[in-house]
Amino acid sequence: MLKTDFLIIGSGIAGLTFAVKTARRFPGKTITILTKANTDETNTKYAQGGIAVVNDLEHDSFKKHIEDTLVAGDGLCNEKVVDIVVKEGPQRVNEIIEWGAKFDKDTGGDYMRGKEGGHSEFRILHYKDITGFEIERALAEEARQYPNIQIHNHWFVVDIIT
Repeated sequence: MLKTDFLIIGSGIAGLTFAVKTARRFPGKTITILTKANTDETNTKYAQGGIAVVNDLEHDSFKKHIEDTLVAGDGLCNEKVVDIVVKEGPQRVNEIIEWGAKFDKDTGGDYMRGKEGGHSEFRILHYKDITGFEIERALAEEARQYPNIQIHNHWFVVDIIT
């Protein structure tokens, strides 16, 4: 029988990020991640593009990013959520950089930023054409640093119920 204090279903960006933050906040608690395949076999791994984030306030702004997102969302976005995500984006990206994620840099050491559909500024951080793979790699490596995080591969949630 499996006993845990926190059960996380999936080892993608959300699951691993939650696991690491929970392990830091509750070092005496057991965090268990169940994944249906191998730890790195996630949708995160296959994301190619990059992460849209305002990290160059000389050429970009939160206001512009919010406007771009709302226009691209064609009225379907919750404006409060967009505001939170855009404004907290730099902190979250810096966090995964601290955990070891790499993004492409130019010869001077500055981040190379792409400009993709829906964006009016160059704000897309990327790692080659395998950004998701790089983020997944860094997060899985960070999660392995915590002895209170257990990862179980080849588990199906339906098996817990039945």
